[in-house]
Amino acid sequence: MDDATGRLMHLRFCDSENAFDYMMATRQYIDKHGKPVAFYSDKHAVFRVSGPESRRTGTTQFGRALRELAIELICANSSQAKGRVERVNKTLQDRLIKEMRLQNISSVAEANQWIEHFMSD
Repeated sequence: MDDATGRLMHLRFCDSENAFDYMMATRQYIDKHGKPVAFYSDKHAVFRVSGPESRRTGTTQFGRALRELAIELICANSSQAKGRVERVNKTLQDRLIKEMRLQNISSVAEANQWIEHFMSD
């Protein structure tokens, strides 16, 4: 989501939340919209190292990739801090499921082909 406009910029369905899929989504985003100044995220393990290893490396693979691209990674300290994104996610999770059922979409591949149409509506 673009922070200035609140506009959804990129949606992608994946089987799980992992560094590879975030890297793929980031590449698709950059190819279409150009490089953002920063990413604002939660503290999921893709974005932030926790536990004993955090003292040693402090950066995830995705974080290193963003650093190489000179894109700042900002991790929210609470769900309230990223409230607008959370509200949009809740709406999307409800609306997308209904729309996909109406379109008889039942696979990740079908959903990713259809999502551009959904975003343009």
